[in-house]
Amino acid sequence: MTLHPPASSFNPLLVCIIVGLFVLPFPPAQAQNSDWEEKLHSHAHKMADDIEYVRLQEVADALAAPTYYSNKVRKAILYLGEEKITVTAYNPFVLVGQEILQMPIDTGYDKGDILVPVKFFIPIVKEVLSGAGDAAKVEGNIAGVIVEEKANGTLIRILTLKDFPPASLSTRFSRGWLYVDLLEGKIDSKALKTELGKGLVKKIVPVQLEQMVQLSFQLAKDISVKDLQIAQQGGEIWISIPNSEKLGSDIIEKLKNHREKWKIDKLVIDPGHGGRDPGAKGRGNIYEKEVVLAIAKKLKKIFEKKSAVQVFMTRETDEYISLKDRTQFANKKEGKLFISIHANWNRNSQVGGATTYFLGLAKSEEALDIAQRENEVIKYESGAEESNYSNEMKILATMAQNDYNKESQDLAAMIQKSVEKQTGLDDRGVKQAGFYVMVGASMPNVLVETAFLSNPKEEKFLKSSSFQQKVAEAIFESVMRFKEKYEKELVANK
Repeated sequence: MTLHPPASSFNPLLVCIIVGLFVLPFPPAQAQNSDWEEKLHSHAHKMADDIEYVRLQEVADALAAPTYYSNKVRKAILYLGEEKITVTAYNPFVLVGQEILQMPIDTGYDKGDILVPVKFFIPIVKEVLSGAGDAAKVEGNIAGVIVEEKANGTLIRILTLKDFPPASLSTRFSRGWLYVDLLEGKIDSKALKTELGKGLVKKIVPVQLEQMVQLSFQLAKDISVKDLQIAQQGGEIWISIPNSEKLGSDIIEKLKNHREKWKIDKLVIDPGHGGRDPGAKGRGNIYEKEVVLAIAKKLKKIFEKKSAVQVFMTRETDEYISLKDRTQFANKKEGKLFISIHANWNRNSQVGGATTYFLGLAKSEEALDIAQRENEVIKYESGAEESNYSNEMKILATMAQNDYNKESQDLAAMIQKSVEKQTGLDDRGVKQAGFYVMVGASMPNVLVETAFLSNPKEEKFLKSSSFQQKVAEAIFESVMRFKEKYEKELVANK
């Protein structure tokens, strides 16, 4: 399936160096082939504005050149002799060695391959092959800023040509201006691409300082920087600003308007996978769908025995339930908490431990990989397209759930601590990632990765009824502590 750009530390120059170590230099025989341009035009097809595009792999085939693809971040490298050309989907900037070249229009993306505009990409290839070309050189590592108005917020996309670690980025708001500082950022003011629509952002002012770039955004209204969502998406930094008036379902509005009356009296437990979707598989032929259902049933029994909380389960048998139906079920039951239970897996059989997630944009490769594995269930959904679950949708869904992000994180922390204490598993921490099953749940929601089926020792644990009971007890205790803390705060805030 086509992967969307994750929050990643992808460095095209570093990848070029690493991959280059394993690619032996070869003579640029493709330069002697006078037919390669004709081949590209024969394979090209017109897209927007009648511009002809061709797949990068077709360029490589015409030139008999090797390539390297990273579909996670939608980047690719074309090797021409000892030189490398790096391209990124939906981006006009091309990296040739360590030089940045700019095309007048963006690249495209389709079915795992990057589409390049023939008219403007051919001169870059010729420049590499013959040392002459007309592409504009860009000095800087910030290529542009695009502001997009969405249904429930504003998305600022900063196009970057290097990775900026979180510590190098800071934001502040003062007197109608949002300031974004990027340490070691560099801009070419003549080549900087900016797109600004009508909405929250009225003006963009880029300023190059000695050690950083300051991007200033004049806003139409005051905001709180605490509400900002910041993440790296491949070659971009995304800053989302939610609307002050959040959009959502009737349930979201009901919980918002009657928050003082809201009590945690309904819990929705979601045993992951099921039916034709087995989930992860252990070496002993143990399936994720089986062990998580067993844990969920034990958890429900504990609640029925020890509390007055009403419990609903998205499935109580080995049946397939779509991701959308799971959260719709939770909303229909007017659940106050949503807990999805899973078992983890890793290529390395020595990796083990428990992790608890809340919804957000992945901030590590591990979180991204696990979310992508769990999200593969979409392939079982009739008529479903992964494009329906784009990164943009995930970030906007996160914005829509701003009322519940803190509560979700608090609940995740309580569960994580309790599971580690009850089971003795390694504590892999509380993390956030874009799990589709959590998108759309109008309540605090978490996903618990209980243990690793790929780890022989933990696989035995997961098979064990006593271990399943310990996990269930840990989740129960955490929910009850969260319920006590939260309802006490509700009374205090009346």
